[in-house]
Amino acid sequence: MKKLFFIALLLLSGTAIFAQKGKVASALSYKDAGKLDKAWETIKETLDPANPKSEKTLNWPDTWQARGEIIEAIILTKDENFKKLVPNPVEEAYKSYMKALELDPKGGNPVLKLKLVAFSNTLISSAITAYQASDYVRATDYFEKKLFIDKTSLFKTEATIDTAIIYNTGLAAMNAKLFPKAIQYFTECTKYGYNGGSAYAQIISAYQQLGTKEDTIKAVEIMKQAFQKYPNDQSINVQLINYYIMSGQPNEAIGYLDRAIEKEKDNASFYLAKGVALDRLGRQDEAIEVYKKATEIKPENPDAYYNIGVIYFNRGVKQFDVANAVPTNDQARYETEKNKADDFFKAAVPFLEKAVQYNPKDTYILDQLKNLYYRLKMMDKFDALNKK
Repeated sequence: MKKLFFIALLLLSGTAIFAQKGKVASALSYKDAGKLDKAWETIKETLDPANPKSEKTLNWPDTWQARGEIIEAIILTKDENFKKLVPNPVEEAYKSYMKALELDPKGGNPVLKLKLVAFSNTLISSAITAYQASDYVRATDYFEKKLFIDKTSLFKTEATIDTAIIYNTGLAAMNAKLFPKAIQYFTECTKYGYNGGSAYAQIISAYQQLGTKEDTIKAVEIMKQAFQKYPNDQSINVQLINYYIMSGQPNEAIGYLDRAIEKEKDNASFYLAKGVALDRLGRQDEAIEVYKKATEIKPENPDAYYNIGVIYFNRGVKQFDVANAVPTNDQARYETEKNKADDFFKAAVPFLEKAVQYNPKDTYILDQLKNLYYRLKMMDKFDALNKK
């Protein structure tokens, strides 16, 4: 009799296990029928640690896989009431699938693999939605989860390298200001030659955003590496130009500017930048010619006009100092030197007028032009400008 009683207990225990696992199947049936609320409540019961009956399903990989499928259906549904069932559904679905993979003694079954392929697409769609909503941290997280799935035991033997997603992960990280992470993903892109010099340009920008002296040095190293590899990539060339100009190395900038102009002869901004570099080197006559070229290409170019005007104005100031150094008993020579200064001031006027014409809201330029009118006794123009 005792033996029979023991057998009966085993049968009852087996029935409880099958009943509990049957709930997993029921939850999936509810999901397939579109009854996502019932599916969610049922699957929760099978994973409730406080429920003694869930002992056999709590560590069953199929339970977690089913949970992932149900949550994914909630993510994809158009029913707003169902969408409220699970907070952070993408995160929860991901946890469920990863738990299913962890608990599977064989390292994942073919069915789970198919589910993860589908879920990878859900992650990408969710990442894009988050990105478009400017939730860049979440977008980065979702893209990273997709990349992690690619490296799991189910996929890693296939050597899947989704370079487009790697690049997009970098972009999301850049926008999220997660610069070290952005550098990591864009560097990975460069290993596969993905997106040419653009990946390098992003790495450089990330280092510059970090802002330390060491990061700046690293950025310049990357610029030079990138330029050697992609000499025709203007974005990298421009970064080198900006760096050398901003760091007070105009001579180095000119070499890269000449390469840039050779590729884009009608780009006025390159001529403007070259004019600035030449001006800083004390080569003002050359700078004036380059600035004039910029205005020929783009007539509405207040910066180029202003910079020419400033060169002539500064020459006038220096010449006026020469006039003031003339002995007081040599009035004739003083007048001669002063007239030379006035000639420079007069030469500056039309360029500053053009600068004001194309940038009338810049009060600094406006005030400089007023001062010139007053100095040169051009009172009609001075009064007209004061009325504006």
